[in-house]
Amino acid sequence: MKQIFDSAMASQLKDEGMSAAAFNQQERLELARDIAITIAKSGDGFCNADQVGKVLLSKYGIESLGPAAGSMFKTPDWHFSGVYVPSERVKSHGQVLRVWRYVGP
Repeated sequence: MKQIFDSAMASQLKDEGMSAAAFNQQERLELARDIAITIAKSGDGFCNADQVGKVLLSKYGIESLGPAAGSMFKTPDWHFSGVYVPSERVKSHGQVLRVWRYVGP
């Protein structure tokens, strides 16, 4: 019988998918990370995916990072702030985004 519910397997597959997406979109992901750091350093030290997405679209014409977006804040330089905000991206239907705090150099 096919395994339908398995939290350990689900977590493992999520991590594998994020790693593959990050590898396939490495240049765009690095650009997004640089933008996120710039936003945090020029503001209050916080950033979310929509803020980065707006810069990617306006300056580079990039509409989406796709699955690689899930890896944007997955570095030691970012800590989850405990705050969530609704996404402004129409396609996201108001789903909640994490707000990240930059703790890097």
